[in-house]
Amino acid sequence: MSQSFYAQTNTDSLQVDLQTVNVTAQRAKIFSSQARMLTVIDRKAIQQLPVTTIDELLESVSGIDIRNRGVGGTQADISIRGGSFDQVLVLLNGINITDPQTGHYNLDLPVELPDVVRVELLQGSAARIYGPNAFSGAINIVTEKKEAASVAVQTSGGSFNTFVENVSAGLGNQKIQTFISATHKQSDGYMANTDYDILNVFSQTIWNAGGAGKFDLQLGYQNKSYGANGFYSLLYPNQFDHTKTAYGSLNWQLQLNAKTQLSAQMYARRHYDRFELYRDMEGAASWYTGHNYHLTDVRGVKATASFVDRFGKVTAGVDVRNEHIYSTVLGAAMDVPVTNVFDKDVLFKFESERLLPTLFVDYALTVGDFYVSAGLSSTYSEQFGTFSSGGLDASYRIAPELSLFLSANSALRLPTFTDLYYKSATQMANPALKPEKSKTIELGAKYDHRNLKLSSSVFYRRGENVIDWVKEPDSIKWQSKNLTEVNAIGVDLLAEYSFRTGFVKKVSMAYSYLTLDKTAGTYDSKYALDFLKHKLQFCAQHQIVSALSATWKLAYYDRAGDYTDPVTTKKISFEPYFMADVRLQWSKAGYSIFADLNNLLNATYADFGGLKQPGRNFAAGVRLKID
Repeated sequence: MSQSFYAQTNTDSLQVDLQTVNVTAQRAKIFSSQARMLTVIDRKAIQQLPVTTIDELLESVSGIDIRNRGVGGTQADISIRGGSFDQVLVLLNGINITDPQTGHYNLDLPVELPDVVRVELLQGSAARIYGPNAFSGAINIVTEKKEAASVAVQTSGGSFNTFVENVSAGLGNQKIQTFISATHKQSDGYMANTDYDILNVFSQTIWNAGGAGKFDLQLGYQNKSYGANGFYSLLYPNQFDHTKTAYGSLNWQLQLNAKTQLSAQMYARRHYDRFELYRDMEGAASWYTGHNYHLTDVRGVKATASFVDRFGKVTAGVDVRNEHIYSTVLGAAMDVPVTNVFDKDVLFKFESERLLPTLFVDYALTVGDFYVSAGLSSTYSEQFGTFSSGGLDASYRIAPELSLFLSANSALRLPTFTDLYYKSATQMANPALKPEKSKTIELGAKYDHRNLKLSSSVFYRRGENVIDWVKEPDSIKWQSKNLTEVNAIGVDLLAEYSFRTGFVKKVSMAYSYLTLDKTAGTYDSKYALDFLKHKLQFCAQHQIVSALSATWKLAYYDRAGDYTDPVTTKKISFEPYFMADVRLQWSKAGYSIFADLNNLLNATYADFGGLKQPGRNFAAGVRLKID
């Protein structure tokens, strides 16, 4: 569901009239919104909301649960409709950048919020199009900027000695456009050992080559270091993480004729991390002899063809993805160790690799007021065999402004390398894990008339062999297990109204409810059962004077589940809390000034058991743009 200032309408669909049959094909979005809940957050909304990072932006959406360990984009886990952070597919301009080592690193992106022009969020499985890991939803972050030559500079500062500098430039004409961005941000952190230092560099070049098609080249690099106080266990407050991410992709699209479109992409992502249980070995226990090192490489190619005629639209393709990891702890032991290219004194002694070819086909048709789409994907893995995901979406337009929709989809997710192999002082993985499966059915309605938007949906998801990290209360070690069954029932509601005149410009209210019918029993659950039960958000934007506006966000969060206190070993339930944030923004041609006040109520809260998040804080900045 969308929050205030979001558009859910399918504004870039292509409709072809062929006698009494209409065929609708989606362009530039990750999934059709006609029979699913697809939220689109555009650039204007991004600039208005009191957020400075991508994870904060995603948190503003109903049905999305962003569980932060730190701030400033250091590390955040994405949960959609109660799914785990490993069950969400993340794309950058349509390219799959999901991390197979662990979903903790899915938001290690080489882009920052000022670079983003649109974010698309699909709630529910997209596995029949994107294959495994599009389990509970998918997110596409879009940076493409179609504009003339320009230079933009944004700088900001705030609580905890936080400073952010972003500079970007665009250059181009009708045939070729290039966008380049660099961002540096650093902070002392909101408590001991939560400091961070992050560098992002990103470029995108789009070439419209006429009859040869459209080419999109992306290159990105991130270097991130951050104190990880209690991130993975409160018993170790001096943890530290350092990561490097390099990314590149080339995407090609060609409209062959009025009926046929072809596309292909190739991509590569390398992610390196050094995890220190004891930062700089300070206070290290005698048994701790060294840090953990991992080097993950993902390479893939994908080819798709779409054909439209009076019988509907058929899309078919093949996606071949190879995932490989070298590690000091993850995988099978190697006969000959490999030198760590980033630290010559360290040898990788373990590795794991899997090749995942996927075939998929999808069909869509609109006849009068009826729309239907159906699809199937099939993936092969040497370790897990052949498995398939499929589904059906349908909608009926009762009136021009009102439609009903129904969807039924299945999905499957492979265990990550961490799920299968990770061993530490606090964790013990299970290499015999099975893939987790789900079947989801959803029923909803959408109303869009003039200034009023309403939408609602109810869903039921049956999960089998759901993977979670659990432990007994008297144990210090978490173990990865296939829970027998975890079934979810949820409701999403949205009301949004835009005023044509007056002091108030927009208001919205969104509510999501979720319940799982599986209890933890004697286990403490680290992820799957600590879901966000209630999430209620209210947003309002209003003018103060002609150039000065304010955007308010008020929210209520109630998380299910509990955690074990590391000192008393007693179970403690998560407490509900209220959050209030506001952005004041002065905008004129060529520049804008903003000030954010976050957690105005100074709420005490934690997204993970006992790991407290910051209290009241602020940020202020200025953005200049020269065309």
